[in-house]
Amino acid sequence: MKYHRGVTSIEYAMIASLIALAIIVGVGATGEANAKNWSFWTGKVIAVLQGALGH
Repeated sequence: MKYHRGVTSIEYAMIASLIALAIIVGVGATGEANAKNWSFWTGKVIAVLQGALGH
């Protein structure tokens, strides 16, 4: 019976680790997509401003 507690603790730790890894990967992918989107729109705005200012 003593060993069941240790096994359960390890299982919970593994599940928590997998959840944390999934969150990290998801946030990283979202951040990269967001950065690309901001770069795209920043370039568009700069191009419009340069056109309006005659540069």
